[in-house]
Amino acid sequence: MVANLPPHYHTKEAELKNAKTPEEKIAILLEMMAIMPKHKGTEKLQKELKSKIAKLRKEAAEKKVISRGSPVPTIEREGAGQVIIAGPPNTGKSTLLASMTKARPEIAEYPFTTKIPQPGMFQYQDIQIQMVDTPPLSPDISENWLGDLLRKSDIILILLDLADDNILERMDETISVLEQFKIKQQGLWEFTKKILWAGNKMDVPVWEDIKNILCEFYPVGRELLTISAQNMLNIDILGESIFKMLDIIRVYTKIPGKPPELKDPYTISARSTLEDLAKSIHKDLVKTFRYARLWKQGKGNPIIAGRDYILEDKDLVEIHAEDAR
Repeated sequence: MVANLPPHYHTKEAELKNAKTPEEKIAILLEMMAIMPKHKGTEKLQKELKSKIAKLRKEAAEKKVISRGSPVPTIEREGAGQVIIAGPPNTGKSTLLASMTKARPEIAEYPFTTKIPQPGMFQYQDIQIQMVDTPPLSPDISENWLGDLLRKSDIILILLDLADDNILERMDETISVLEQFKIKQQGLWEFTKKILWAGNKMDVPVWEDIKNILCEFYPVGRELLTISAQNMLNIDILGESIFKMLDIIRVYTKIPGKPPELKDPYTISARSTLEDLAKSIHKDLVKTFRYARLWKQGKGNPIIAGRDYILEDKDLVEIHAEDAR
Protein backbone atom coordinates (compact mmCIF):
# COMPACT_ATOMS: atom_id res chain seq x y z
CA MET A 1 0.00 0.00 0.00
CA VAL A 2 1.29 3.48 -0.92
CA ALA A 3 1.94 5.84 1.97
CA ASN A 4 0.36 8.92 0.26
CA LEU A 5 2.05 11.38 2.60
CA PRO A 6 0.60 14.93 2.58
CA PRO A 7 2.75 17.88 1.37
CA HIS A 8 2.99 19.27 4.92
CA TYR A 9 4.80 16.06 5.96
CA HIS A 10 7.56 16.69 3.43
CA THR A 11 7.87 20.29 4.66
CA LYS A 12 8.55 18.94 8.14
CA GLU A 13 11.10 16.49 6.71
CA ALA A 14 13.03 19.47 5.35
CA GLU A 15 12.83 21.23 8.72
CA LEU A 16 14.18 18.10 10.40
CA LYS A 17 17.37 18.25 8.33
CA ASN A 18 18.08 21.77 9.62
CA ALA A 19 17.24 21.07 13.28
CA LYS A 20 20.24 21.32 15.60
CA THR A 21 19.27 20.04 19.06
CA PRO A 22 17.66 16.71 20.07
CA GLU A 23 14.73 18.66 21.51
CA GLU A 24 14.05 20.44 18.20
CA LYS A 25 14.27 17.17 16.28
CA ILE A 26 11.89 15.39 18.68
CA ALA A 27 9.30 18.19 18.32
CA ILE A 28 9.43 17.96 14.51
CA LEU A 29 9.25 14.15 14.52
CA LEU A 30 6.19 14.26 16.78
CA GLU A 31 4.52 16.64 14.33
CA MET A 32 5.39 14.28 11.47
CA MET A 33 3.80 11.40 13.40
CA ALA A 34 0.64 13.45 13.89
CA ILE A 35 0.45 14.49 10.23
CA MET A 36 1.11 11.02 8.82
CA PRO A 37 -1.97 8.98 7.76
CA LYS A 38 -2.33 5.88 9.93
CA HIS A 39 -2.77 2.81 7.72
CA LYS A 40 -0.88 -0.33 6.68
CA GLY A 41 1.16 1.54 4.09
CA THR A 42 2.77 3.78 6.77
CA GLU A 43 3.33 1.17 9.50
CA LYS A 44 7.05 0.76 8.67
CA LEU A 45 7.55 4.53 8.56
CA GLN A 46 5.75 4.93 11.89
CA LYS A 47 8.15 2.42 13.49
CA GLU A 48 11.16 4.25 12.04
CA LEU A 49 10.00 7.60 13.41
CA LYS A 50 9.24 6.12 16.85
CA SER A 51 12.72 4.58 16.90
CA LYS A 52 14.30 7.95 16.04
CA ILE A 53 12.30 9.70 18.76
CA ALA A 54 13.36 7.10 21.37
CA LYS A 55 17.02 7.48 20.37
CA LEU A 56 16.85 11.29 20.53
CA ARG A 57 15.11 11.23 23.92
CA LYS A 58 17.92 9.07 25.28
CA GLU A 59 20.46 11.48 23.82
CA ALA A 60 18.68 14.47 25.35
CA ALA A 61 18.48 12.76 28.76
CA GLU A 62 22.23 12.16 28.74
CA LYS A 63 22.98 15.82 28.04
CA LYS A 64 23.74 18.11 30.94
CA VAL A 65 20.59 19.92 32.00
CA ILE A 66 22.48 23.13 32.73
CA SER A 67 23.07 25.18 29.59
CA ARG A 68 26.81 25.76 29.27
CA GLY A 69 26.56 29.12 27.57
CA SER A 70 23.93 30.48 29.92
CA PRO A 71 24.86 32.77 32.85
CA VAL A 72 22.14 31.15 34.97
CA PRO A 73 20.96 27.53 35.33
CA THR A 74 18.01 26.51 33.16
CA ILE A 75 15.81 23.43 33.32
CA GLU A 76 13.95 22.01 30.34
CA ARG A 77 10.39 21.15 31.38
CA GLU A 78 9.37 17.54 30.87
CA GLY A 79 6.47 15.28 31.76
CA ALA A 80 2.94 16.07 32.87
CA GLY A 81 3.99 18.85 35.26
CA GLN A 82 6.94 20.43 37.03
CA VAL A 83 7.33 20.38 40.82
CA ILE A 84 10.13 22.40 42.42
CA ILE A 85 11.41 20.97 45.73
CA ALA A 86 12.36 23.98 47.85
CA GLY A 87 12.94 24.86 51.50
CA PRO A 88 15.56 25.58 54.17
CA PRO A 89 19.00 23.93 54.25
CA ASN A 90 19.36 20.26 55.25
CA THR A 91 15.67 19.35 55.17
CA GLY A 92 16.24 16.33 52.92
CA LYS A 93 15.37 17.82 49.52
CA SER A 94 18.05 15.84 47.67
CA THR A 95 17.10 12.65 49.53
CA LEU A 96 13.47 13.17 48.50
CA LEU A 97 14.49 13.61 44.85
CA ALA A 98 16.54 10.40 45.03
CA SER A 99 13.64 8.53 46.71
CA MET A 100 11.02 9.59 44.16
CA THR A 101 13.09 9.47 40.96
CA LYS A 102 16.12 7.76 39.41
CA ALA A 103 18.18 10.94 39.84
CA ARG A 104 21.26 10.65 42.02
CA PRO A 105 22.00 14.11 43.48
CA GLU A 106 24.84 14.71 45.91
CA ILE A 107 23.59 14.10 49.44
CA ALA A 108 25.53 15.25 52.53
CA GLU A 109 24.96 16.18 56.16
CA TYR A 110 26.30 19.70 55.71
CA PRO A 111 24.03 22.51 54.37
CA PHE A 112 24.04 24.04 50.87
CA THR A 113 25.23 20.82 49.19
CA THR A 114 22.96 21.55 46.19
CA LYS A 115 24.39 24.45 44.17
CA ILE A 116 22.37 24.09 40.96
CA PRO A 117 18.90 22.65 40.19
CA GLN A 118 18.82 18.85 39.80
CA PRO A 119 15.88 17.31 37.91
CA GLY A 120 14.44 13.80 37.97
CA MET A 121 11.28 12.12 36.67
CA PHE A 122 8.73 10.74 39.14
CA GLN A 123 6.62 7.87 37.79
CA TYR A 124 3.04 8.33 39.01
CA GLN A 125 1.02 5.38 37.72
CA ASP A 126 1.23 5.75 33.92
CA ILE A 127 2.57 9.32 33.67
CA GLN A 128 5.80 11.07 34.58
CA ILE A 129 6.10 14.27 36.63
CA GLN A 130 9.29 16.32 36.74
CA MET A 131 10.74 16.92 40.22
CA VAL A 132 13.53 19.48 40.63
CA ASP A 133 15.81 19.73 43.67
CA THR A 134 17.05 23.29 44.29
CA PRO A 135 19.53 25.17 46.51
CA PRO A 136 18.14 26.15 49.94
CA LEU A 137 15.90 29.17 50.37
CA SER A 138 18.09 31.58 52.35
CA PRO A 139 17.64 35.38 52.52
CA ASP A 140 21.39 35.93 52.11
CA ILE A 141 22.13 33.37 49.39
CA SER A 142 19.06 32.75 47.18
CA GLU A 143 19.71 34.15 43.70
CA ASN A 144 17.20 35.73 41.32
CA TRP A 145 17.31 32.79 38.91
CA LEU A 146 15.90 30.59 41.68
CA GLY A 147 12.92 32.91 42.04
CA ASP A 148 12.36 32.73 38.29
CA LEU A 149 12.45 28.92 38.44
CA LEU A 150 9.94 28.88 41.29
CA ARG A 151 7.55 31.28 39.55
CA LYS A 152 7.55 29.22 36.33
CA SER A 153 6.84 25.91 38.08
CA ASP A 154 3.43 24.23 38.40
CA ILE A 155 3.87 23.43 42.11
CA ILE A 156 6.38 24.49 44.77
CA LEU A 157 6.91 21.70 47.29
CA ILE A 158 8.23 23.31 50.49
CA LEU A 159 10.07 20.66 52.50
CA LEU A 160 10.57 21.33 56.23
CA ASP A 161 12.61 19.40 58.81
CA LEU A 162 10.53 17.92 61.64
CA ALA A 163 13.73 17.11 63.54
CA ASP A 164 14.90 20.73 63.64
CA ASP A 165 14.51 22.59 66.95
CA ASN A 166 14.95 25.83 65.00
CA ILE A 167 12.08 25.12 62.61
CA LEU A 168 10.35 28.45 63.34
CA GLU A 169 13.50 30.39 62.46
CA ARG A 170 13.90 28.34 59.27
CA MET A 171 10.25 28.92 58.39
CA ASP A 172 10.67 32.68 58.93
CA GLU A 173 13.59 32.67 56.50
CA THR A 174 11.64 30.63 53.94
CA ILE A 175 8.67 33.00 54.12
CA SER A 176 11.03 35.98 53.77
CA VAL A 177 12.51 34.57 50.55
CA LEU A 178 9.06 33.76 49.12
CA GLU A 179 8.05 37.38 49.77
CA GLN A 180 11.31 38.57 48.21
CA PHE A 181 10.49 36.54 45.08
CA LYS A 182 6.91 37.93 45.02
CA ILE A 183 5.47 34.44 45.54
CA LYS A 184 3.90 35.29 48.90
CA GLN A 185 1.97 38.48 49.61
CA GLN A 186 3.61 40.38 52.46
CA GLY A 187 1.62 40.26 55.69
CA LEU A 188 -0.96 37.81 54.30
CA TRP A 189 -1.06 34.01 54.01
CA GLU A 190 -1.64 34.24 50.26
CA PHE A 191 0.57 32.87 47.49
CA THR A 192 0.79 33.38 43.73
CA LYS A 193 1.75 29.73 43.21
CA LYS A 194 0.39 26.37 44.33
CA ILE A 195 2.30 25.45 47.49
CA LEU A 196 2.50 21.90 48.81
CA TRP A 197 3.78 21.83 52.41
CA ALA A 198 5.60 18.70 53.57
CA GLY A 199 7.34 17.87 56.85
CA ASN A 200 10.24 15.44 56.49
CA LYS A 201 11.81 13.02 59.04
CA MET A 202 8.59 11.75 60.62
CA ASP A 203 10.70 8.73 61.65
CA VAL A 204 12.44 10.71 64.42
CA PRO A 205 10.92 10.64 67.96
CA VAL A 206 10.38 14.42 68.28
CA TRP A 207 8.62 15.00 64.96
CA GLU A 208 5.09 15.42 66.37
CA ASP A 209 6.25 17.94 69.00
CA ILE A 210 8.06 20.04 66.39
CA LYS A 211 5.10 19.80 64.02
CA ASN A 212 2.79 21.09 66.78
CA ILE A 213 5.13 24.04 67.42
CA LEU A 214 5.17 24.86 63.71
CA CYS A 215 1.37 24.65 63.42
CA GLU A 216 0.93 26.88 66.47
CA PHE A 217 2.67 29.77 64.72
CA TYR A 218 1.88 29.04 61.03
CA PRO A 219 -1.45 27.98 59.45
CA VAL A 220 -0.09 24.84 57.78
CA GLY A 221 -1.77 22.25 60.03
CA ARG A 222 -4.26 20.66 57.66
CA GLU A 223 -2.07 21.21 54.62
CA LEU A 224 1.16 19.73 56.02
CA LEU A 225 1.96 16.23 54.74
CA THR A 226 4.34 14.28 56.98
CA ILE A 227 6.85 11.99 55.28
CA SER A 228 10.21 10.30 55.65
CA ALA A 229 12.20 10.68 52.44
CA GLN A 230 14.91 8.32 53.70
CA ASN A 231 12.57 5.50 54.74
CA MET A 232 9.96 6.10 52.01
CA LEU A 233 7.12 6.76 54.48
CA ASN A 234 4.00 8.37 52.94
CA ILE A 235 5.78 8.93 49.60
CA ASP A 236 2.78 7.34 47.85
CA ILE A 237 0.46 9.85 49.56
CA LEU A 238 2.78 12.69 48.52
CA GLY A 239 2.68 11.47 44.91
CA GLU A 240 -1.12 11.36 44.94
CA SER A 241 -1.26 14.87 46.42
CA ILE A 242 1.03 16.17 43.67
CA PHE A 243 -1.17 14.63 40.97
CA LYS A 244 -4.34 16.12 42.47
CA MET A 245 -2.75 19.55 42.89
CA LEU A 246 -1.59 19.58 39.24
CA ASP A 247 -5.31 19.49 38.36
CA ILE A 248 -4.80 17.40 35.25
CA ILE A 249 -6.50 14.38 33.71
CA ARG A 250 -5.23 11.48 31.63
CA VAL A 251 -6.94 10.72 28.34
CA TYR A 252 -6.23 7.60 26.31
CA THR A 253 -6.74 7.57 22.55
CA LYS A 254 -7.72 5.04 19.95
CA ILE A 255 -7.39 5.10 16.16
CA PRO A 256 -10.55 3.73 14.43
CA GLY A 257 -10.08 0.05 13.69
CA LYS A 258 -6.99 -0.21 15.93
CA PRO A 259 -6.48 -1.32 19.56
CA PRO A 260 -6.45 1.50 22.16
CA GLU A 261 -3.17 3.14 23.21
CA LEU A 262 -3.12 2.64 26.98
CA LYS A 263 0.55 3.27 27.79
CA ASP A 264 1.14 6.96 27.08
CA PRO A 265 -2.00 8.99 27.84
CA TYR A 266 -2.37 12.63 26.91
CA THR A 267 -2.29 14.81 30.02
CA ILE A 268 -4.47 17.90 29.81
CA SER A 269 -6.05 20.33 32.26
CA ALA A 270 -9.03 19.06 34.25
CA ARG A 271 -12.40 20.12 32.81
CA SER A 272 -10.93 20.17 29.27
CA THR A 273 -13.21 19.42 26.32
CA LEU A 274 -12.82 17.12 23.33
CA GLU A 275 -11.88 20.20 21.33
CA ASP A 276 -9.03 20.91 23.76
CA LEU A 277 -7.85 17.32 23.35
CA ALA A 278 -7.96 17.63 19.56
CA LYS A 279 -5.80 20.78 19.78
CA SER A 280 -3.22 18.99 21.90
CA ILE A 281 -3.05 16.11 19.38
CA HIS A 282 -2.69 18.40 16.34
CA LYS A 283 -3.91 21.88 15.47
CA ASP A 284 -5.46 20.73 12.17
CA LEU A 285 -7.54 18.06 13.92
CA VAL A 286 -9.75 20.77 15.43
CA LYS A 287 -10.80 21.92 11.94
CA THR A 288 -11.73 18.43 10.72
CA PHE A 289 -13.25 17.12 13.99
CA ARG A 290 -16.69 15.53 13.44
CA TYR A 291 -17.43 13.51 16.57
CA ALA A 292 -15.82 11.10 19.01
CA ARG A 293 -16.65 7.68 20.35
CA LEU A 294 -15.85 7.70 24.05
CA TRP A 295 -15.52 4.95 26.64
CA LYS A 296 -15.87 5.84 30.32
CA GLN A 297 -13.71 4.10 32.93
CA GLY A 298 -15.32 0.79 33.94
CA LYS A 299 -18.11 0.99 31.34
CA GLY A 300 -18.19 -1.23 28.26
CA ASN A 301 -20.37 0.66 25.79
CA PRO A 302 -19.12 3.82 24.06
CA ILE A 303 -21.02 7.08 23.86
CA ILE A 304 -21.01 9.54 20.96
CA ALA A 305 -19.78 13.00 21.98
CA GLY A 306 -19.22 16.38 20.34
CA ARG A 307 -16.38 18.85 20.64
CA ASP A 308 -17.85 20.56 23.74
CA TYR A 309 -17.95 17.36 25.79
CA ILE A 310 -16.03 17.74 29.09
CA LEU A 311 -13.55 14.92 29.59
CA GLU A 312 -12.78 13.04 32.80
CA ASP A 313 -9.69 11.25 34.05
CA LYS A 314 -8.97 7.98 32.19
CA ASP A 315 -11.51 8.52 29.40
CA LEU A 316 -10.73 6.56 26.22
CA VAL A 317 -11.38 8.59 23.06
CA GLU A 318 -11.63 7.66 19.38
CA ILE A 319 -11.83 10.85 17.30
CA HIS A 320 -13.52 10.76 13.90
CA ALA A 321 -12.55 13.53 11.51
CA GLU A 322 -13.47 14.63 8.00
CA ASP A 323 -11.20 13.72 5.13
CA ALA A 324 -8.93 16.79 4.79
CA ARG A 325 -8.35 16.21 1.06
